[in-house]
Amino acid sequence: MSAAPRRAPDPPALRARARSTRHRDARCRAAVVRRTGEDEPTQTPGVVRRAFAVDLGGPTPAAVALAFPDATDAVCFELTRPLGVVFEQRLSGATTEIFVDEVVENGAAAKAGVERGDVLRLCTAVFEVSAPVDVTTWLNPPAKRKVKAYYECDAKPFDSVMDALASHGVQIDTPNGKEDVKFVGLVLQRARA
Repeated sequence: MSAAPRRAPDPPALRARARSTRHRDARCRAAVVRRTGEDEPTQTPGVVRRAFAVDLGGPTPAAVALAFPDATDAVCFELTRPLGVVFEQRLSGATTEIFVDEVVENGAAAKAGVERGDVLRLCTAVFEVSAPVDVTTWLNPPAKRKVKAYYECDAKPFDSVMDALASHGVQIDTPNGKEDVKFVGLVLQRARA
């Protein structure tokens, strides 16, 4: 039995397999990123605004709103690493979008229900930040800290989005010391069947 020929990506397409870390648990709970509220109309016909809450470890989740085509669904996932998904970039009108090209069989993404063709709209990430520097801290700047954040993926460079996904392998600084980031939060745009 021969395998079907695989199509070559369009010339501007980029492709990457999500990098893995030591986390092998395949539990998938949508608690890092969750949908809040109802669709809100926008000034653009056929486009709605959808709100999400992103748990970054603080007392209140970060509120994020993204515009979605009305004929699509917003699907939230919480996955362990390795994600078990291959992303690719393609042109979509005047911008680019990053979409799921492959879902690894029995991987975290497959078990959670990620589907080929889903478009990556938002993911969690780990960023290095420092406290604001003023005159009193100029000679003794505060230490940089690694914190959990979210990253909007719309029209962003492919490598930057892959770096955001890979950043989950870095420990974050908490009041109780360093901690592993156990889950990657994703918001995917899915075409309705």
